[in-house]
Amino acid sequence: MNRVGLAAVAVLLAVGTAPAAAQPSQVSPGAVDIGNGRTLFLNCQGNPSTQPGTPTVFVIPGMGSYAEAWNYVVAQGDPTWSSPYDDIEAAELVPSVDAAQPRIARTTRVCVYDRPDTRTDGEQRSTPVPQPHHIQQDVDDVVALVAAAGLPGPLVFVGHSYGGLILDLLARQHPGLVAGLVFAEPTSEFLPRLGSPAQNDAFYADGLDRGPGAESVWFDEAFDVVGAAPPLPRVPALVLSADRFPPPERLTPDNYTQAQVHQANDMLAAALGTTNVVVPDSGHNLMLYQPQAVADVVDGIVAQVR
Repeated sequence: MNRVGLAAVAVLLAVGTAPAAAQPSQVSPGAVDIGNGRTLFLNCQGNPSTQPGTPTVFVIPGMGSYAEAWNYVVAQGDPTWSSPYDDIEAAELVPSVDAAQPRIARTTRVCVYDRPDTRTDGEQRSTPVPQPHHIQQDVDDVVALVAAAGLPGPLVFVGHSYGGLILDLLARQHPGLVAGLVFAEPTSEFLPRLGSPAQNDAFYADGLDRGPGAESVWFDEAFDVVGAAPPLPRVPALVLSADRFPPPERLTPDNYTQAQVHQANDMLAAALGTTNVVVPDSGHNLMLYQPQAVADVVDGIVAQVR
């Protein structure tokens, strides 16, 4: 799904009792036991024995997306680069050592995970859960995963799309876990304030209509839960917005407009005491279009924390 709704990069790629915490140096890509018979796939890159290692960066992907997307880029020379629109569905995506995760891993450890029901192929997939689900489950899962993987806190968190809304609630409920924040094209908590009833209803329905076995969320409740949570912590933070929007033929009057998305991100930045930066030549999936820009921002927040 595109930026007028929720990012689903996954379809574009061919690709009870808490357990004892692992030592950070032992964490490798694979399933991590978070207790209660559930595992979550975690991919950590960056060797803490040869790099400063702290703070660790933890990425919360967008709706239907997963860790592998942070290791892909839009291919050089792809025709979509010459389009004024965010046409990611037509783009050729290729794995790259210059993708966002390996770029960030050059300066510190960076971990990305798969939420349940986001990756449908491969081994060591995260344990499925009933869908649609509640945002509180996603926050609780991140907290449990950080503890089970033995990741040292506080951490710099990056939230993309729906991952930004998860991060918003996480930061409010667990400020001691948060050292810095990057919101990349987030689902801003302020969108419903700017949307019409028809736009909001369409967005909520879009979050539920994901197909059998696919990740889906009760968005109407999610915005209410975030709005009722304690204030956001004041830590080094930045909000990133894209300058490209989907082609007009893929939009309807019930989609949020680009102006509304940018305004909602401005309001989120103000709540964080920071700014909303528009990244040139980028679409909703910033990490695929401009991995260097995303990595530079994350590195800057890490440097402020250090």
